Amino acid sequence: MDMAASVKECAERVVNVLRKNERVNVLSVAEILGERNAIVYQSIGWLAHEGRIRYVQEGNQVYLSLTGEQA
Repeated sequence: MDMAASVKECAERVVNVLRKNERVNVLSVAEILGERNAIVYQSIGWLAHEGRIRYVQEGNQVYLSLTGEQA
């Protein structure tokens, strides 16, 4: 599987995790998925660019959640 395909597949896995949880700490996504940080962060960037996720900062923690139409 090439890198672009890996990122796209991981992005869908990120969406699935966020559908099951209201929000997830950005630092824990790779661990939850058992995936390399580089792939996960590229996937998160892809989803953010598409407007499918949003970032929520609380103190020094950053969480991800799905946008309204994705949830």
